[in-house]
Amino acid sequence: MKKYIYLSLCACLLSFNSQGQQDIQYTQFMFNKLSFNPAYAGAKSSFLLSAIYRKQWVGINRAPQTITLNGHGAVLKKKLGLGLSLSYDEIGFSNRVNIETSYAYIIRFKNESFLSLGLRGSMYYTQIRWDQADLIDNFDAAIPQSTTSRILPNFGAGAYYQAKNWYLGLSVPHIFVNEGDFNIVASNGAVEPEFTQHYYMMGGFIFNLSKKVQVQQNLLLKYVVNAPLAIDINLSFVFVHRVLFGVTYRVGSSISAIVQIQVAPQLRIAAAYDYSTNALREYNSGSIEMMMSYWFIKRKKIGELYNERFF
Repeated sequence: MKKYIYLSLCACLLSFNSQGQQDIQYTQFMFNKLSFNPAYAGAKSSFLLSAIYRKQWVGINRAPQTITLNGHGAVLKKKLGLGLSLSYDEIGFSNRVNIETSYAYIIRFKNESFLSLGLRGSMYYTQIRWDQADLIDNFDAAIPQSTTSRILPNFGAGAYYQAKNWYLGLSVPHIFVNEGDFNIVASNGAVEPEFTQHYYMMGGFIFNLSKKVQVQQNLLLKYVVNAPLAIDINLSFVFVHRVLFGVTYRVGSSISAIVQIQVAPQLRIAAAYDYSTNALREYNSGSIEMMMSYWFIKRKKIGELYNERFF
């Protein structure tokens, strides 16, 4: 019985179906749209490079932590968007390396708005380090004694529209269902966690409250088959086009504070802290997320594209 309980726990860590979190979770989703939607590639006027670190549920042993590097820009008269994402995600004694390439065809309009249609090709290398597990029964033949791994390819698609003061995006980052198929022998067959589709809708708008204060609102909806709809609602204030303070509520899960500073025209740094509002709050000290972005914008354009920094 003990081995079945342990294997069930492993399956939960791998599939995450109960929480709908197979994809990497980000609090600062509004500044990391490429991770959710391939159509966002090339949305900026210049090349953008970002780095993100997230430590989830501080205080819980082997809780998720993630490192992500994103880069994207537009070529061919800004009609073709190209993006590359590299990420390392770790939970429990399993880890996953993601390599994602994004391509977008951008239709630009005269009023500074554009429509973008995107495709993604991805490769996920998933690994389970059984040798790091705290086994209940060290002689249980159902549990491997070494590392098992799989390479899982996939494709994604999305659409993104951005006007001067608002945006809307729809996406499915990975269209096909991947079976983990780690060939873990058990009495009822192999443990084969499915990596299933995630459907996203993201939108937001920004408006001037005064000459030096802007208000930005963002919304992220995530749907995973056999999981509740996940909703992130964000409200942020931007002061003198340089400093942003925001609050995000993840319905039924957490409330977050976000601070972002434009330390130089091309460089911005940001931090977020999540406080759990569900039963997990008794077992962790919250989650932290750090982000840094460098924008390769030409000097002559600085001061003309304030909204673009935050979209």
